[in-house]
Amino acid sequence: MKRVKIIANPNSGRGTALGKILDLIELMSDDEYEIELLFTHKEGDGKNYALNYSGEDFIICSGGDGTVNEVVNGIYLSNRDTPLAILQSGTVNDFANAQGLPTSPYKFYQMIKNFNLKTIDIGLAGERAFINVAAGGMLTEIAYTVPAEKKATLGDMAYYLEGARELLEKKIFKYQKIINFDIESEEFTGTVEGLLFLITNSTSVGGFKRMAPLADISDGYLDVLIFKGIRISDVPELFASLMGGKHVDHNKVKYLKTKKIKIKADKELTIDVDGEKASTLPMTFKVLENKLKIIVP
Repeated sequence: MKRVKIIANPNSGRGTALGKILDLIELMSDDEYEIELLFTHKEGDGKNYALNYSGEDFIICSGGDGTVNEVVNGIYLSNRDTPLAILQSGTVNDFANAQGLPTSPYKFYQMIKNFNLKTIDIGLAGERAFINVAAGGMLTEIAYTVPAEKKATLGDMAYYLEGARELLEKKIFKYQKIINFDIESEEFTGTVEGLLFLITNSTSVGGFKRMAPLADISDGYLDVLIFKGIRISDVPELFASLMGGKHVDHNKVKYLKTKKIKIKADKELTIDVDGEKASTLPMTFKVLENKLKIIVP
């Protein structure tokens, strides 16, 4: 009999998480699973539930990117190799979508029955683990500009576009805050003037499925993008490039792959890690190779 710990955010995905979990438990009841169901209610619950071992053979996480990040941090801090299955149910599910993880309880149930494991890299932003992205600059401003209720109703990339619209109305491109990013890495050392940076483990960020088109969750590298100063006239071309994954060669984007990078800035910036606020720059980001086992189709 396999013992499984289910960690779920019942409020994620406009409340759809609870229904998915109940459907999944009904399917699993036909098999010999011993199930421990834990709901998150406040920040830190997901991490603590994953950190505290209660004999589980694997963990199921149901929620958005933030819930998944907490569970990943709990597994990382536990120093165990407990496999993780992600049942996406949040507003934005970049990592799960990029890996083609099933959204329906039945297909998810079939996936965990097959129990096909893949070992992947994780990133570290300071001391905090991430599996998808760490970001700083205008992107985090966009995410925090849009009210939480709009994220729930708009979903996925739409809420970033809504945030971009609101920032445009505030004429951010006219009065954009250019940031001097001081970069230290084996591949590049120097200062880059820009609006934001992304450090990604997978390809999808904010609903842009090819934001980091060269990224691979098992290649032992992090992909770094720095977006330079953008004029309103640059937006259509850059947006089209983003949709096609061609922006890596755009003159407004610096793109590199690295195992370790330190970033400083001449402005105070709060870093966003898998959709959640973390600490501020300066910060060192590095990849931990073959660090997490996930269940995949």
